[in-house]
Amino acid sequence: MMILNSKGPLSSTFPVENRNTLITMRTLKAHLDRTKNLSFVKLISDFHLLLLLARFLDVNTDVPALAGCVRAQATIPEGYQIIIESMAASG
Repeated sequence: MMILNSKGPLSSTFPVENRNTLITMRTLKAHLDRTKNLSFVKLISDFHLLLLLARFLDVNTDVPALAGCVRAQATIPEGYQIIIESMAASG
């Protein structure tokens, strides 16, 4: 059986954290700038970006909330968007 290309909600453009690449808030800012034409949920729909956010946000509440929005491709609450943009601006 042939497997056809599948496009899920996650992208893979954010750098992988264990590939000899230093991931900083500047990396986050560059990603936000590069993807600014996308909706915010599409912009954060990247597994490795979510891993970065998990290092700074509450893993028990914030990360599941963001992951749920990504899974459903639902609007990201404004508070999270402000926090993520502030994190990027600090780099």
